[in-house]
Amino acid sequence: MEIEQNLQQQLQQAQERERGLEQQLRERDRQERESSWVVSRNDIRMTERVLGRGGWGEVRVARFHGLEVAAKVLHEAIISEYNISLFSREMNIASKIRHPNLLQFIGATTEGNPIILTELMPTSLRKELETGGLAYPAILSISLDVACALNYLHLFKPHPILHRDVSSANVLLQPMGVEWRAKVADYGSANLQPLIGTTTNPGNPVYSAPEAANPREHSPSMDVFSYGVLLLEMITRRIPLPEERVGLIDGIRRASFRSLVQRCLIVEYRRRPTMSVIITELNETIY
Repeated sequence: MEIEQNLQQQLQQAQERERGLEQQLRERDRQERESSWVVSRNDIRMTERVLGRGGWGEVRVARFHGLEVAAKVLHEAIISEYNISLFSREMNIASKIRHPNLLQFIGATTEGNPIILTELMPTSLRKELETGGLAYPAILSISLDVACALNYLHLFKPHPILHRDVSSANVLLQPMGVEWRAKVADYGSANLQPLIGTTTNPGNPVYSAPEAANPREHSPSMDVFSYGVLLLEMITRRIPLPEERVGLIDGIRRASFRSLVQRCLIVEYRRRPTMSVIITELNETIY
């Protein structure tokens, strides 16, 4: 009887050790997956070419493993253990995002002020609008690309991702023959507002939805409003101020586009179309 009890006890101890080992292996596997985006600062060669500056930091052209990339250097972003955790969580999400119309995330550093690496694009929608504008087919094509990118973010699982800063500066362009391929940038920074010291009303105020100042009402519809401002900007070749929008919308010649912009800019956010609906309408317009 005593021998049987000893054997039973040894079996239980062995099972507990096995469970503990399995848990350690799962935790190590999780850590390796979540840190797969971490890159060494020593592998990054910064250049003097500045692509942009903002309150969050600056973007420069850099070289990483022989490739030219865009390097966003954040100002004093990591100041506490909470911010380190928040930054890591957001970079982990960004590393899982794959869509042809979203700027490709490459990796980020974790020591010192973080550097976020992405693919390098030759120009932005804002630059093209400032230097001459776009033909109607290009406007339709870019509109569809941006809608597909935002729709992917809004349908992301387990929780939708809100961009919060849709603007012509954050739509980057790659020439594809006589056409453009558009990619939406800065989606990986969508939830880093507390980390980079911004307010609860993120993004360029010209593009912001009326409910942007109220976090309780934040939803994918907020991006839809900004998208409507973006459409109006592409058509008019100017950033439309709130007091100008009604007149500018009335001047849109194509009824289908005019209706789409009007519905995106509805003040009551629950009445705005979803990006899925917008994609369907744009496809019907194009094809």
